[in-house]
Amino acid sequence: MKLLVTGAGGFLGRAVVAAAVRAGHEVVALHRATSRPSDDPVPEGVTLLTGDLRQPGPWSGALGAVEAVVHCAAAASGDLPTQLAGTVLATENLLTALPASLRRFVHVSSFSVYDFDAPRWPGHLDEEVPLEADPLRRDAYTQTKLMQERMVRDHARDRGLPLIVVRPGAIYGPGKEWDFGRSLRLGRFDLIFAPFSAMRLIHVENCADAIVAALTAPVERELIINLVDAEQPGHWRFHHHARRTGAPVGLGVPVPYWMVLGLGVAARLASQLFFAGRARLPEMLDLPRQRVRWRPLRYSNDRARTALGWQQRIGLAEGIETLVD
Repeated sequence: MKLLVTGAGGFLGRAVVAAAVRAGHEVVALHRATSRPSDDPVPEGVTLLTGDLRQPGPWSGALGAVEAVVHCAAAASGDLPTQLAGTVLATENLLTALPASLRRFVHVSSFSVYDFDAPRWPGHLDEEVPLEADPLRRDAYTQTKLMQERMVRDHARDRGLPLIVVRPGAIYGPGKEWDFGRSLRLGRFDLIFAPFSAMRLIHVENCADAIVAALTAPVERELIINLVDAEQPGHWRFHHHARRTGAPVGLGVPVPYWMVLGLGVAARLASQLFFAGRARLPEMLDLPRQRVRWRPLRYSNDRARTALGWQQRIGLAEGIETLVD
């Protein structure tokens, strides 16, 4: 299959390109001029395409022969205008340029689109949990990922295009360690918020394998799939394993989840009292984002295994070793 991978120069995009080549696909790797999928020689089966989705350009003329798309491109950080351009505008330009003959669209969304207040006891977050209904209480990333996913789903529905939306958890791997589970460093001590809350991790190579499996999985119209690894360590366990493996971490100091929420409640009261509720709070003090990051929940990859036939290739111990090699 001739496949377009957007964001091919990014952390996940590079892994998707490599996994697609291993699976025998012909890949058009779309990347910005400032990045490329690999510094190694271009492997057989990969065509590098330089372009910026934020603006129409010559890149759009090279898409006529692609049969499927894996849309990884998005702005992972920056203020709202930056993320609107890198995520929403970029997606609008891509959808406009896609050929009518496209056979499948695999969209990389995120766990951030869920309403983390919705799961009730016993706190299981799966594909049936509703999306965030009040994006303005969340950060720019959540707001723009919700817009992006809605655009893609509307486009696929209007054109009868088979669509698989994958929502990865916290993707980790070389260069992206999620601070080894710590929330704040104070000298030689690491504060570990909600130490027993699961981190919903997935190794970048496992994530890429699942995304490539989605290219050939049976789907009639639309399929939503969460991507997490089988082992879901708490922040404390992840930090402990990383420390034993030689990661540059300090001594862990656990901060219970109820104490984290207490800080959030105090910060909200202070905001209402002194700033009429309009103070911009950091993640660790903002109640909605606290629940996204640290609320104790359970996660499952059942649908990924059954619908995609995906099997996890890299376990937790091996994955942590890739962070410190």
